[in-house]
Amino acid sequence: MMLVQDLFQTTFQNPVLLASGTAGYGSEIARNIDLDQLGGIVTKAVTPEYRAGNPAPRVAEFDAGMMNSVGLANVGLQAFKTEKLPWLRENLHRAKILINVAGRMTEDYLEIVETLDPEEGFSAYELNLSCPNVKEGGAIFSSDPELLHQLVSQVRPLTKRPLIVKLAPNVPEIGAIAEAAESAGADGLTLINTMPGLLFDTTTRRPLLGAGTGGVSGPALLPIGVNAVYQARRRVELPIIGVGGIRSGDDAVQYLLAGASLVQIGTASFADPTAARRVLSGLERYLRRHQISDLRELIGAGHRVMADH
Repeated sequence: MMLVQDLFQTTFQNPVLLASGTAGYGSEIARNIDLDQLGGIVTKAVTPEYRAGNPAPRVAEFDAGMMNSVGLANVGLQAFKTEKLPWLRENLHRAKILINVAGRMTEDYLEIVETLDPEEGFSAYELNLSCPNVKEGGAIFSSDPELLHQLVSQVRPLTKRPLIVKLAPNVPEIGAIAEAAESAGADGLTLINTMPGLLFDTTTRRPLLGAGTGGVSGPALLPIGVNAVYQARRRVELPIIGVGGIRSGDDAVQYLLAGASLVQIGTASFADPTAARRVLSGLERYLRRHQISDLRELIGAGHRVMADH
C-alpha cells in the first residue's frame, strides 16, 4: 500500500508525525519509539530566549482529555541550534524534522528563522501563531487575519523552506484565517492548536493548573479539529496537517477525509509514548480492510460525500 506523501518540498515515508510540545526535541522519547519509523517530528517550540515556563502543576487530566499550561518552556534559540538540532540531525535519517517557532512579537519569529535557516537537517518551519502579540496589546496572531498576514509575509522572504502555519480553533471563521495565511505566502497549515479551558479542584476551589487556564487537548478535541480541517479545506488549496485528539488509525482517517494530508499525534503520547506507531499500524489495517492501495484516495473524500447532502 502507498503511504508516502510528497509535500513541502520533501517526501514523508508515511503521514504520521509527532506534534510539537509532546515529544520534546526527540531524544526525550527516542528510548520508547523508533522515531525513524514515523513520517516526522515537530520540535518543541523554539523562542529567542530560554523560557522556564508556567508554574506547576502544568498538566491536568479530565474524563475527555487533558489540559496543559506549559508556557512554551524551552531551551531557547542558541541552545536549540547548538545542542538539540545536532542531535536530531544525527539521529533521524528517514523521519522529517519540522521546527516549531514561537514568539511574543513578529521580530521574535524573524530572529529565529534568520538564525536557523543556514543550518542543515530540517525540512520546514511550523509557525505557532497561537501566541499573544505583546506589541499589539496581547492580540493573538492566529485570531486576527491582518496580524497573521503581516507576520507570515515578513517571514516569507527570509527562507526558501516551507512555512506551515499552526492555527488556533477558537476563532469565528477559521476559513478566513486560513485564507490570510495562504495569501501571505504560507505553504501549509497545521490544524489545530489547543482550545482554552479552565477546571477547578472542587475540594480546594483552586484551579487545577498552576497558571489557572490552559489548553484543552485529547479526545474532546477530535471533532473540533476535524471540522476545522474541513472548513479550511473548503477555502484554501494548501496542504493541511491535522492534529487534535488522534488516538487510533480511525481517528487519523477522520482528518484525512476532512482534507488533511498528514496528521500529528499529541496528547496520546503522554499516556503511551508509542501511540504514534500504534496509530500508523491502525491506519495500515484500515487501508487493508477497505482495500485501499493509495492513501491519497482518502484525502478530502469526505467533501464529496458532504456535497451530496
